[in-house]
Amino acid sequence: MTDITPAFNGLLKQCDAPSTTGSFSLDGLEDFLKEAYRINSHITSLHADLRNIRQSYLSTAQPRKTLIPSAHQARSARPLSDREREEIDANAKKMLRELNASIRRLADIEQARADIEGKVIQKKFVRGLGALGAWASGGASVSKSPEHALAEDRARTISTHRDSVLWLLRHRLQECVKTQQDMMEIRLMREMEKSRSVLAKARGQDAASLNTVATLIEPTSSTADWKKPSSPAPLPDDTSSHNSTNDLTPEQIQMFEKDNQDMLKHYESTLDQVR
Repeated sequence: MTDITPAFNGLLKQCDAPSTTGSFSLDGLEDFLKEAYRINSHITSLHADLRNIRQSYLSTAQPRKTLIPSAHQARSARPLSDREREEIDANAKKMLRELNASIRRLADIEQARADIEGKVIQKKFVRGLGALGAWASGGASVSKSPEHALAEDRARTISTHRDSVLWLLRHRLQECVKTQQDMMEIRLMREMEKSRSVLAKARGQDAASLNTVATLIEPTSSTADWKKPSSPAPLPDDTSSHNSTNDLTPEQIQMFEKDNQDMLKHYESTLDQVR
């Protein structure tokens, strides 16, 4: 971030105000800004962690068991397991909820402070003859004293500044939420595409197995027919239908049933992971 301290000091000099001196420290700030800096620090840290882990989080490669997840760099550079991705999602959502609650609590405290300060100003400057004069004039505005106007301007400036701080915190938290949601959506889409490709591959292997068995059965049947004496071809019967399972042995039928069950279990397992 660009340092605007020199420009700010130039403006202060034009207004005959003392320039800023010394280094920045949180110890000298009021409680509102201390809490705002704390929340912003957590948001920045979480957002940086999500960006660093994004590549490994979205990778569809299988994790290698030989890798030891010791350091953050090593973890961000290696593929993650489904369990690790779920832990990242759960921890990120928990932190986002806590940060949102902290911002909302800080906003409630500031609103209560502003209300109390407004009442104090009204009680201090609008009382006695001042309130009676406002009532006698039918609620029309009465000229304020310089002290009254200065107090209201100061309160308004503080409220505007703190509202801007709260807006910035909400904006940065929303960016962090968007990053986490985008990662989850991309992961879900890739898992669905992977499931479709696995299912299509399994169907292709099943069809290839059926074609292989059919090619093995056809030569046997033709050889047997060649050895038999020629006989007139039977008339086609429309009411009868050919059942392909009659040409398979019980072992082959059992093998195909087992393949279908395995493919169905794999598909159901993949759908559970996607959900």
